[in-house]
Formats: sequence, structure tokens, C-alpha cells
Amino acid sequence: MSTPRRWLHALALAVSAAAPLLSAPSEALAWHPPVHTSDAGVDLHLWSASYWGTAVAAVPFVQFEPTPDLFINLKFPLALSLDGPGDLDDPRDQSRAGLGNPTFTIYYSDIKGKLTWYAGGRAGLPLGMVDDYDWRWSLARGSEAMAYYDLHLWARDSLPFGGLGGIEYRFGRAFVLRAGGDLTFFLPMRDRGARVGIDGIDDSDDLDVVFQAKVEPELQSRAGFGGGLSLRTVWVPSSIYDDRGQVSLMPYFVYDSQKSFFMRAGLLLALDEPLGPAFDRGRFDRRGVASFYLQFGGHID
Repeated sequence: MSTPRRWLHALALAVSAAAPLLSAPSEALAWHPPVHTSDAGVDLHLWSASYWGTAVAAVPFVQFEPTPDLFINLKFPLALSLDGPGDLDDPRDQSRAGLGNPTFTIYYSDIKGKLTWYAGGRAGLPLGMVDDYDWRWSLARGSEAMAYYDLHLWARDSLPFGGLGGIEYRFGRAFVLRAGGDLTFFLPMRDRGARVGIDGIDDSDDLDVVFQAKVEPELQSRAGFGGGLSLRTVWVPSSIYDDRGQVSLMPYFVYDSQKSFFMRAGLLLALDEPLGPAFDRGRFDRRGVASFYLQFGGHID
């Protein structure tokens, strides 16, 4: 066999061997909402407004698979508030901090071809019952920095619990669509008196309920880079605001080594009242929430 024919023959064998790997979709790896992975990392939201000062919502998390297809997710939220209220040069301004409600989630997840689905429940430890002004102020700012999404992390004077579920569907190697939602109940733990909840929930002693949902179309490359849009909505029937819903949008960039490191960076924009429109921060009653979002961590499979 001549040398050119040998090279052509070797090339044909290599292409035939690699074809199944090149054509097969890679495993659906996702960061949020939780699906079929074991991870550890932290979510960070950074938001600043002239009157309200600067707020940081930090949520370390760990997720693992004790038995096949059964996952446990633990979150430990922390809120920091720097400066505010009012004039940032006011000597009375100070730094504040508070722990949110550590949250335990357990869910079942399964992969059927291109579809990954999950369903489960969660409950939070009500550290929001701490009756300290600085603590509560920090939780309020942390909740706003996240555009009221995942209110159970920051709720006060109540025990949050509920259910969640969703899907992740891979249309091709490069395009993934995620959709999920959850229903959370807030069981009052004590008389809230005349104080209004940090999230605008009515201060009565009735059982409160919050519904939230999210849709995320995302593009992914073989190299692990990608990006997408996260459209989120939160519905609070007992809200004291005229607008009982909060809608937000987050364009984001992602990278996943698919072996160890992953990260996501984006800009969370509140689209409507009470926290939006984003960047509208001219008055006391305008938050203008536009938060820088960063998530990073590692796979522990």
C-alpha cells in the first residue's frame, strides 16, 4: 500500500472511531436550578443604590447524591449591607450583617434521553426570627439584591417550606432549555405585630404563600463556554404593594470544565415595580435593582 493510501486509510479509521463521540450530545450539566449533578460553590449578588447603600447576598451551597438519583442540597445564606439609608456621607452610616434561613432541599432527579427532570421539597431553619434591627435590615437588602427570588432564604418570623420541580431539555448538542417553579409556604412562628415583612408580605399572622418560576434558554459549546437568559417571576398574593408580582431578567455567561470548575456571571435586572425598573434609583421609593451576579464552584462527583 502506498504512503498516501496509508494516510487516507488511517484518516478514515480515525473519523469512523470519533464519529459517535462527535455526534452524541454531551451530558446535560447545569448549575441552577438543581439537576443531575453533585456540586459545591457559592452564589453572589452585588447591588448598590444611592439611598439604600450597597448590599451583598452570599449563598454558599453544597449538593450531593447519597443514593442514585436522589439529591440533597444545602444552602447557608448571608447578607451584608454597607452604608445607607440616605446620604452615603452621613456618619451614622454603618455596615450590617445577618444570616438568612439555612435551607435543606431533597429531590429526585432522572434523565430520560434528552430530558432531565426533578421534583422534591425543602424547608428552612427560621433564623429570620432574630429580633435585631441590623440583622433584619441586612436580610431586607439581601432579598432585594436577588429581586425577591428565593424569598424563603430571607423570610422573617416564619418557617418556610414547600415543593419544587422542573425540567432541563437538550434540543441538540449546543442548546438547552430549563424551566422550573416552586410553591413555598410561610408558617408564622410568632406575632409579627405592626411590622411589615422585609419582602412586602402582609404583616398578618396568616399562612403566607409565594409562587416563583423561571425559564432559561442556554447555548453551550464543546469547550464548556456558553451563555443564556434567565427570565424569573415571583408572585406574592399577600403583598402590600399594588403590584403583587416581581419580574426580572438576567443575561449571563457560563463556563463549565465538565470535570471540576464551573462559573456563571450575569446581570440581574428587575423589570417592573416594586424593585424596578432597573437603574431607576432617583427616589426613596425606587430601588432600581440591577445586581451583578457571580456563581462559582466545583463538581464533586
